Amino acid sequence: MIEQRVAIVTPVLDDWETFRRLVGELGISLAGLGPAFDLIAIDDGSNLPFDIRSLALPAEGPLRTCTIVRLALNLGHQRAIAVGLADIAARGEVGAVVVMDSDGEDRPEDVPKLLARAAEMPGMVVFAQRSRRSESPLFKAGLWAYYRLFRLLTGQVIDFGNFSLLPIAAVHRLSHMPDLWNNLSATVMRSRLPYCRIATPRGRRYAGQSKMGFVALVIHGMSAMSVYSDVIFVRLLVGAAAVSGLALAAIVAAAIIRLATNLATPGWATTVAGVFMILLAQMLVATVVASLALLGARNRRPFVPKTDCAQFIAARETIVAPAGAAPPP
Repeated sequence: MIEQRVAIVTPVLDDWETFRRLVGELGISLAGLGPAFDLIAIDDGSNLPFDIRSLALPAEGPLRTCTIVRLALNLGHQRAIAVGLADIAARGEVGAVVVMDSDGEDRPEDVPKLLARAAEMPGMVVFAQRSRRSESPLFKAGLWAYYRLFRLLTGQVIDFGNFSLLPIAAVHRLSHMPDLWNNLSATVMRSRLPYCRIATPRGRRYAGQSKMGFVALVIHGMSAMSVYSDVIFVRLLVGAAAVSGLALAAIVAAAIIRLATNLATPGWATTVAGVFMILLAQMLVATVVASLALLGARNRRPFVPKTDCAQFIAARETIVAPAGAAPPP
């Protein structure tokens, strides 16, 4: 088991009831483990107020501190996580970071499993892979399509989300990667950091309804694929070249049939050639526009989370467990 101090980062958007429940569940699930834990909630522009002083951390519990980092505006789930990781990387006070949701779907009782696997494989990022899901059929279908489309466009397999354990060295690397602003799991894959999976069931929400609906899933999938935008561009470029080659071959074939045989009816060759010439022109225009857009983006200064995320932090509030008793070894 990891012996260093561990931070737990969780984004919160108005779900303070579930966050309060999470604090209690973590206190139970992490009791008796080696490291001390710091819980860091990233308040993603919540409208509902929450007084952190209403929480009470027991002196004998594993949670030594609880911090709420208030963001100046709503950035979204992925970017709230990026702010949390960049903030930890800037301070460097822990040995590892656990990223999880605060609504109960990422189960606190699975955190010790992540810690145990990380102890077995030092330096490895450990992702929780869902072994059992309980979403609606529409959401499951969308998730299936997302996984397959991601593999088709990028050549990579992504079958896990944000619930993970990151060694602090990985946090430092990721905090310098602009892609972290869009999607954590895809950025880990792109960073060439070693990672592994551990099977965990999806938990049930403590209260309320999940904000991850079908539309949110589409946005999430597009954000993940944006990490591989250059790879996707090259694959689409090859596809466009193949379609253009087929269109050109069809035009040549139509011309041969028209001039060398008696099979073509009047106007047939002109229609076929015209349709494929339009398709060829569209492929050419789309390729040129996409190329210019990609090249133009490479000339702009990227957003680097470690240096740029601090501007979104409006306030920070921390409570500390009472002194006089340390977590049990």
